[in-house]
Amino acid sequence: MIFAVAALPGYLLAIARMDRIGHRRLQLTGFLVMGACFAVIGLVPGLTTAVVPFLLVYGISYFFAEFGPNVTTFVLPGELFPTRLRATGHGVSAGVGKLGAFIGVFLFPVLQHALGLRGTLLLTAGVSALGALLTLVLPEPAGRTLEEISGEADVIAEAEQAVRDAVEI
Repeated sequence: MIFAVAALPGYLLAIARMDRIGHRRLQLTGFLVMGACFAVIGLVPGLTTAVVPFLLVYGISYFFAEFGPNVTTFVLPGELFPTRLRATGHGVSAGVGKLGAFIGVFLFPVLQHALGLRGTLLLTAGVSALGALLTLVLPEPAGRTLEEISGEADVIAEAEQAVRDAVEI
């Protein structure tokens, strides 16, 4: 039910607004709001046992997971890698993401046992903050061609000029 109420609308809104908002800003906002939500759940005493407040904050985090990193991590690799490496780079990015999800599923109970739920949620908030910081090093691809993003637009322009010069000779 949380998926239908929170995640699905976030995903659909991200698809509709990604180019207008900007891919990088969408991912950054998603990480920051997710981190804030996990911090609130971890820091506010009793929030994990109060059903409605917990579902509200968790639902917001789930909305911004979709209206942010879950969508952009599929789009950004396909846009940011140079053309000659794009398929390989996207595949490696997808594989690393799947590996991280796999490890997370098994690591979460271990962390919860070692750190408690509060500590695990605060760690998750920290990981979200780290994701936000890493997002800051990415260029913004929205509104640009794939050649412009990869820096190949200059090479193409030079090749086109060389062809024009050769035709004139």
